[in-house]
Amino acid sequence: MSRLPEKNYFRYKSIRDPLYGFIDLSKKETAIIDSKAFKRLQNIKQLSHAYVVYPSAIHTRFEHSLGALHVADRICEQLDFEKERKEIVRLAMLLHDVGHGPFSHLFEHVLKKINTEKFDHEDISCWIMKENTEISGILGNKIKSIITILKKDDKSLNWESSGNSLNSDIISSGLDADKLDYLRRDSYHIGVAYGQFDLERIILTLKQTPNKTRICIDAKGKDSVENYRLGRYLMHAQVYEHHTRITADQMFLKALDLAITKENILDKKSLKISKSASHKKFLNYYLELDDRSVYDQILEKRNSESAKILQSIKERKLLKRACDFYLGPMTNAEVAEKIVKMDREKTANDIAHDLKIDPNEIIIHLSQITIKLYDKRDILVLWKSQPTDLNDLSPISAESMVQRFLVFGPRNDDKRKKVTKKVADLLGLHVKDLTY
Repeated sequence: MSRLPEKNYFRYKSIRDPLYGFIDLSKKETAIIDSKAFKRLQNIKQLSHAYVVYPSAIHTRFEHSLGALHVADRICEQLDFEKERKEIVRLAMLLHDVGHGPFSHLFEHVLKKINTEKFDHEDISCWIMKENTEISGILGNKIKSIITILKKDDKSLNWESSGNSLNSDIISSGLDADKLDYLRRDSYHIGVAYGQFDLERIILTLKQTPNKTRICIDAKGKDSVENYRLGRYLMHAQVYEHHTRITADQMFLKALDLAITKENILDKKSLKISKSASHKKFLNYYLELDDRSVYDQILEKRNSESAKILQSIKERKLLKRACDFYLGPMTNAEVAEKIVKMDREKTANDIAHDLKIDPNEIIIHLSQITIKLYDKRDILVLWKSQPTDLNDLSPISAESMVQRFLVFGPRNDDKRKKVTKKVADLLGLHVKDLTY
C-alpha cells in the first residue's frame, strides 16, 4: 500500500468541530476513534452531572479528546516538531482519556475505595493501550513511546536526555492541550464566558526553554496566560464546583457505593485490580461501563436504595445545602482540624441516626479545589532569555488549594435546619457561621 504524502499524512479524514472548524486525523487516528474502547467515550459526559445546573452540558469525553488532539497538533507545529515526534504526541493526546470510567472522574473515587493498589484513569488508559487487542493492534510499536509520554510522574524515566519532558508538557502541564481545549469547550457548551481566553495568542507565543526540556511562554504572551489561568479559576468556582452539581455528583457516588458494596448490582470482584501483570479481566468488565449502562443497571432494580437515589437525580429532587463555607485564614484552627480529620461518612450516619433521618439524605463533603496553575514553576515565561516562574512576574496570586466544607440535607426545611444545628454543635460554631 502506498504511503500518503507527508503533508497529507494527518489529513486522512476531517471531522467538523464547533470550536475549530475541522479536526484532521491520520489513518491510524481514524482507526483509533472507530475502535470500541474509544467509541465508549461517546457515552461518558465530560462534566458528569453538571447538566442538572447547565442543561446543555452534555458534551462528552469523545469530542474533548478530538479537540485536545487538535490543540496538541497546533502546539507541535508552533514548536516545529518533526512528523514522527508529532505523531506520538498526537496519539498520546487522543488516548489520554480513554481510561475514564462512567461520569469521568467520579468513578475513580469508587475504584480507589475498593482497591488498595494506587492508580488513576491515565494508568487505565495505558493498560488499555497495552492489553486491549484492538487498540494495541492499531498502535503497534508506538505503544511504548506513547506510554512514556503519559507516565510523566514515573521517576525512573530519563526525561532530560530523552526529550520526553517537553512532549509530556503538551499532554499534562500548566499549559497543556488538555486544559486549553476543555476550558473553552466546557464554556462553549455551557454558555458561560468564564473559560474564554485568547488561545491563538497563547499558541503563537509558546516556546521551548533554552535546554528544550520544558514548554514556556514568551514574555509577549504573559497577559494572555494570566487571562487563561484566571478563566480556569472562575470555571472551577462557578461551574465545576457549583453546589448543585456537587450535590448530584455526591448523591450519585452514594448510589454507586450502595450498588457495588451492598446491593451487588455492579460486580465488585470485576472492579478489583489484579496485582499481576495482566489487567484483562478488569478491562473486559470496565470497558462495558459508561454513563448510560451504569444508570440502566441500577434503575432496573427499582426497589433498591441506589435506584431511588438515581431516580431522585433524574427528577432533579436533589438534596439541599445545610452548611456551606470555605476554610481559610479566618477559620478557627481547631474547627478546621476537626473538619479535615472528620470521618465524613460516619458523621453523616451518626447525625441521621440521632435525628431519625434517612442516612441517604445527609452527605458531608469537603471540596478541595487545587489550582494547579499557580503551583511553583507550573507556567514558565521566557523573560530576558531565561525561563522564569510566571508567579514571580504576576500581579495575580492565589493559594494552591481552596477547601470548602459542604453538608447536604433533606429537602424538607425543618429537617435540614436540624441537620445544620447538629453540625454547628459538633464543630462548636453558631449556625450563622455555617451558611451564606
